[in-house]
Amino acid sequence: MASVWKTAGMGAAAGLAVPVAGLSGLAAAGFALILVLAMFGVGPARLSQTSLWGLLTSELMLYLLISLAIFTLSFRFLARLQARCQALVAKINAQQGLSFDAGQLLGYPAPAFLVFDRQHRKLAVCSIVDETWRIHDFSWLLGWRMTWREVESMEMNGGSRQVNASGMSVPTFERTVRAKNFAIELQTADPQRPVLSFPMSRRAAETWCARLNAIFNG
Repeated sequence: MASVWKTAGMGAAAGLAVPVAGLSGLAAAGFALILVLAMFGVGPARLSQTSLWGLLTSELMLYLLISLAIFTLSFRFLARLQARCQALVAKINAQQGLSFDAGQLLGYPAPAFLVFDRQHRKLAVCSIVDETWRIHDFSWLLGWRMTWREVESMEMNGGSRQVNASGMSVPTFERTVRAKNFAIELQTADPQRPVLSFPMSRRAAETWCARLNAIFNG
């Protein structure tokens, strides 16, 4: 049970680390730009700060430091997690005499991931939580596909329509379908877990579909 909670906790932390690092990085860049512009008397910050010292001790500088701290912690967490994953792959290669590619981790930054050895036609399902792994032949993976969820919404289309003789008009709406929650879904020969799913961005999912095709059929 402890291992399950540890896996869930690490998975949640890894899932949050990527967007948190991105948002805090953008915020830090924005605050830094405002401060630089304020030093040259440009932007809203110049209205309330009359000196360089005033800018350095302002709330804006505090927000910048907080954003940088959050970005640094998130980035270090992801870097350490990647280093641990790559170290585990190196350990497997050394013990098993295989050639798994530590540069291609399907599922990272999730605590469970897959690596592939094209030379020996093997794959490994790894867990960084307890540093365990299971090695299978390529035949164990029966197929893969990209999945997503479609969400419908009503949005203004930029047009309008007249509603009475006086010329009064209202904006018009149209139904829009957007795709979200992209993932790579793997079908396996394991009757206990016949489906493995790895959430990721649309671009990453498309890339992994093409990469898997190259690994297995190239």
